[in-house]
Amino acid sequence: MPIVNENNLELEKVSSNSVIIIHPGSLYLRIGRASDVTPFKYVHGLARVNLLSEMMNRRDQILPNFPYKNSDTLAAMEDSRLQASHMLQSSLQSNGDRRYATPPQQIAAYNRNSVPKYKDNVPRAYTNKPSAVGNVYGEEIFNLTPELDYNVFFPILNGELNINGQIGGSLTAVLADLEAIWTHCINKLLNIKTSEFHNYKVILIIPDIFNRVHVREMMSMILLSMKFKACLLIQDHVAATYGAGLGYACVVDVGHRKTSVSCVEDGISQINTRIRLRYGGGNITQTFHWLLKKCSFPYHECNPMTNYYDSILLNQLKEEFCHLNLDRCGAVQKTVTVMKPTKRQVQYTIQVGDEAMIAVLGMFNPMLLGITDNNHYVIQETSKSLPEDPYDEEFLRETSVIIKKIFNRRGTGREMETEIQIENSIVHNTEEEICVDQIETAGNYFDIETGRPQSLDKVIVQSIERLNSDEIKRKMYSSILVVGGGLKFDGACAWLKSKISLNAQQVYYGGHIEIISSPKDLDPQIVTWKGAAILAGLESSNELWISGKEWSSWSIRILKERAMFNW
Repeated sequence: MPIVNENNLELEKVSSNSVIIIHPGSLYLRIGRASDVTPFKYVHGLARVNLLSEMMNRRDQILPNFPYKNSDTLAAMEDSRLQASHMLQSSLQSNGDRRYATPPQQIAAYNRNSVPKYKDNVPRAYTNKPSAVGNVYGEEIFNLTPELDYNVFFPILNGELNINGQIGGSLTAVLADLEAIWTHCINKLLNIKTSEFHNYKVILIIPDIFNRVHVREMMSMILLSMKFKACLLIQDHVAATYGAGLGYACVVDVGHRKTSVSCVEDGISQINTRIRLRYGGGNITQTFHWLLKKCSFPYHECNPMTNYYDSILLNQLKEEFCHLNLDRCGAVQKTVTVMKPTKRQVQYTIQVGDEAMIAVLGMFNPMLLGITDNNHYVIQETSKSLPEDPYDEEFLRETSVIIKKIFNRRGTGREMETEIQIENSIVHNTEEEICVDQIETAGNYFDIETGRPQSLDKVIVQSIERLNSDEIKRKMYSSILVVGGGLKFDGACAWLKSKISLNAQQVYYGGHIEIISSPKDLDPQIVTWKGAAILAGLESSNELWISGKEWSSWSIRILKERAMFNW
């Protein structure tokens, strides 16, 4: 572990105007100065001209894949849809009256008779011509001429770097995409020139379940390649508690392509409570599209897997229609406007009934999302040894008992054996051993051996129940913080509370349960970013910054001293 010379530490007061907060996501990047009220929201992708064969194109999609051709999965989804529909029909409103629903056949008949209305507007042209295209960023990706030979990359997927076997899927290529996108955003949105990066510090928000290699490479990119003055790391769930002003919480982050859960107390994410599910708001969008088609959605050409505009349209329809409010009954009628470059605007009038609720219920029954197995999860795994960090968890575990033996050679054999056993027991209770040993059996705690996907409410209860103290469990049940935009629906938090209450009773908990979704009236999508901005203004954060010079000298070893989490 490095010993940093105190004389080299500049514990100067950091101006929030000189700190850039970066919160990367699967679909959106949220970035801004710590002094900003809200961050900029930018599509987290870029397009590059394809320099290889046309047969080797790659265009990442906004929405996750959907099992359109898997008959077994579609049959399981249909069974789950019928169960959800019957459950909603038998539910009661808040006033005690039984809910009523418009028959699906009636809604389908209305939608089949919907006549498209064409507007006489001048069709919007594509913004990029083949002769003038370099790298294209953000929403401009969607305006590229289809005839252009280009690749589209979204460098973050399911809460981690989008490393794969396709073109541009290597770690080096993904990091190059990140650097290009972040540099472009800082130049364009924050009006900071690349030559001025050395005057600014960066707070990078990383996932609660992180890959040490990826973190190392992103730190090197920020400090050595982009040449920022210093960098500070914070986990997203910890930042969320800062943004909400909570000392403890069970944080539930529902994003576009992933949902993560962990318990945070006093700024520490409890490692054994962490789990990430590989589904989120994008999966709800795909299920909603599937349900719309079953109701004779009049826009037959809609194909989100090949057209970005269709993906955006479906996402907007989900946000407008979907909810979990039992008091909203019957069909809702709205006008859908389809806008595409080079084509006239088309309007359809459609009706949607309980399909708007069934899609969101997929978070509580993943079968509705087309997820039929238990492979859609990530838990904190044993950290891989890195050459730059010889004194890692594995080293400490292997050497702790040996060192004890050396210091006890003067005792008898029986005394040595007893003391070694005691020492070994102590070691297994340290935080380092929790990171190594208990993670190996994390699957058993999270019920993933059942072979069925786990719903969000069950995962939350299992995460809380992994805590040792009943008092801490009680605190977590009374402070469940929901952030992100994936579950931002009317009535969703009340539904989540009800489901958690039912599952908590099975583990003999009958105490208070509280769901917090908009702390301090903040949009749940920016709570995490806001928490990192708050950290930038704390005097205690001055000792956590890592400069480029320190990173060059010590690399990841300095994270043992400066990181806010166990490295």
